[in-house]
Amino acid sequence: MYETGGEEGSGFHVFNVATDQYHRAEVLQRTGAIDITCNLEKVVHGAMTADSDRYASLIVMQWYFQPKGSRRISEATIELLFDSLGGGEIEIETISFPGTYSLMPTMQESTVTKGGEAAVGISQFADINLTGKWEKTVSSTIQDAITLSGRKQVINNRPPNRIASWTLSENQSQREGIPTSLKVAILVSREDREKFICKLTFTCKTDVKTAAESIFRKIPKDDPIIFQPDPREKGTRPNKNVSYGDEELGRVDLGGLCDVTFRTVIENGQKIWK
Repeated sequence: MYETGGEEGSGFHVFNVATDQYHRAEVLQRTGAIDITCNLEKVVHGAMTADSDRYASLIVMQWYFQPKGSRRISEATIELLFDSLGGGEIEIETISFPGTYSLMPTMQESTVTKGGEAAVGISQFADINLTGKWEKTVSSTIQDAITLSGRKQVINNRPPNRIASWTLSENQSQREGIPTSLKVAILVSREDREKFICKLTFTCKTDVKTAAESIFRKIPKDDPIIFQPDPREKGTRPNKNVSYGDEELGRVDLGGLCDVTFRTVIENGQKIWK
């Protein structure tokens, strides 16, 4: 990891330290008014099922979004593109959080009053104007929530699905930013046991002050993560969170591996010093 302070967007640009660095633990790191971190938390190489002709890899990534002071991210999109280095077909089978989910829903009462003046003229004996005011009040309940959307996509309209993406959006009524923690899981199937890569893209929308400082105007690209399914090839700086040999990865419930947290609160955080 080398500091690239000369690039607009600053922070850190994460490189592979060698061509044989597999399963890089430090997926992404950005520092500034808002710190953004992604770690490769778990990788399991194996097969979809014991009698399947498809190899498989289970991948879990942990994301952290840590604003400083009054800064916030109003929307963030994570995109992972998988590609084979051996020429065989690779496909995203399942992802965590498929579809759209709501977090911390809110209800807010809204009242709008519209008014004006009405005049009636009586001119039989004298000019008399009767003027009155009218008002109309409309009440409604506004429902809103933080939303999380996940999906699989093809590239250039050609199957199979090789892109996994998630978008976090803040509650538009509250405007307190997105959750500070997101853990996602992906199950990828393959035709062979050759190496494959994951190219990562991260984009976000921030508050006006952060955007004005150009902190996220340009986010430098990181080196792709190289995955090596061959257990004999550990490479440089092996990742201890990688395992091999699970032949039932197709049965894994990704819902038990994912998580989203808006804020972590420490109970009994206030203490009296004696």
